[in-house]
Amino acid sequence: MKNTPTDILRLEGVSKAFPLKKDFFGRVKKLLKAVNNVSLSIKRGETLGVIGESGCGKSTLGKIILDLEKPDRGTVYYKGKDISKLKGKDYREYRVNVQAVFQNPQSSLNPRMRIWEIVTEGLRINFKLSKKELKERALSLLGEVGLPPSYAENYPHQLSGGQKQRVAIARALALTPELIVADEPTSALDVSVQAQIVNLLMDIQEKKGISYFFISHSLPVVEAVSDRVLVMYKGYVVEEGKTEEVFKETVHPYTELLIESVPELFPKKEKRPFKALDSENGDVKEGCPFYPRCPKRRRECLFYDMKPLNLSETHRVSCILYL
Repeated sequence: MKNTPTDILRLEGVSKAFPLKKDFFGRVKKLLKAVNNVSLSIKRGETLGVIGESGCGKSTLGKIILDLEKPDRGTVYYKGKDISKLKGKDYREYRVNVQAVFQNPQSSLNPRMRIWEIVTEGLRINFKLSKKELKERALSLLGEVGLPPSYAENYPHQLSGGQKQRVAIARALALTPELIVADEPTSALDVSVQAQIVNLLMDIQEKKGISYFFISHSLPVVEAVSDRVLVMYKGYVVEEGKTEEVFKETVHPYTELLIESVPELFPKKEKRPFKALDSENGDVKEGCPFYPRCPKRRRECLFYDMKPLNLSETHRVSCILYL
């Protein structure tokens, strides 16, 4: 099932901006461009990793995929169908088959609901099942994520952070989705627990063929779990490719600095400072947004339209150096 050519989800030219400043009459004076002309595809049984600094647009992109945010421009396709035009049964199918695991399980679990109720909430809403059937399904799901049946009657505050995230994963699995948007699923957990959750997600993928849109600040985690990787900077996808291409055959200067910023126990060479190269504040009105921080910048970078360039069938970069 892994690596089949079928696209579960596809984005074409998706952009999203948020108002930062309004005048006295409520007219927008300044916009934050969170996502800029992003196109991507997610295949069946594949993990697409997304990396970049805070504020680069990773989570906004995840919310657009979940239809929690509407794009200003562009289209999201689910199995070839424009989700903005889905209605009734077709839209319910989309919402059932695309689920989420969020960053902080403490805030995503209802503190007044028992664990079995949380896990089966989606089933209760979408299917006519008895309380007995829901409880039986909850016990089965808890077993799949490595939690004992006795936890079913507990409340979230009685569980550790790692256990809560397992509950969140069980809830996402309840509707047997085809795609899970995992938004920083390990960042709120201890390092030892992070590895357990990542291994759990990979085991589930191997058994069920689920696809992941995996958002993370942790480059080692993304490298370990992903089939392909997107690198985002200020709303743009600056590099995209197979995991080994992005991490071992890196081409974009931002990706290079991002990878070099990962701490090493015994570094082989001194790392370059990851900051602006001069007094510029990091904002450009046109051209490459990475220009103020780029160690390889040229004057013509200020006129580059950020159009992706194909280095191979799988490796793309948005950088004028490769024109």
